[in-house]
Amino acid sequence: MAKIVVFGANGQAGRQIAAVAEARGHEVARIGRDPGVQAAAEVAAGCDVAVSAVADLSRDPAEFYTEAARALVASGAGRIIVVGIYPLLETSPGVRVVDSPDFPAEHRPFCLGHAAGVQVLADSGADWLVMSPVGMFGGAVSGEYRIGAVDPGDELTYEDFALAVLDEIESPAHRHTQIGVASAPDL
Repeated sequence: MAKIVVFGANGQAGRQIAAVAEARGHEVARIGRDPGVQAAAEVAAGCDVAVSAVADLSRDPAEFYTEAARALVASGAGRIIVVGIYPLLETSPGVRVVDSPDFPAEHRPFCLGHAAGVQVLADSGADWLVMSPVGMFGGAVSGEYRIGAVDPGDELTYEDFALAVLDEIESPAHRHTQIGVASAPDL
């Protein structure tokens, strides 16, 4: 079993990820609100996996997400999994949702701040993965999920997302990339 730390464990995604990890017998440290970057690095040190499901809407997004990513990389956790956002998924090679001319300008700073954190991971030697809903969180729990392309009409429950995260922790299939996840009620 893995030693997992979940940052943002008081939020909906983090709470579900921690619960599924515990149910599967993993040792889980739940970290709620921002413990501070240095404290986060210390908590994640020696963990097999650090899961980041954090946000701080009171701070500049680029500053916050790059600082958080640097702390995770510096911690030396064996693997880093970040809960991402669908606007950073590609709609075609090299074209992200956020790059669309009709993407709402007021949401771009948050999305680009998130992207700056992903770039810190990409520039590091860490074993990392960003897992994002392919659309919005919501819908009915299916107990199954699919990995796929962005589709803003698709939904993903927090419970199904947690299953995808834990399956990736237990049997890594993706590294150094961002993937989309959707609930799969029709499987």
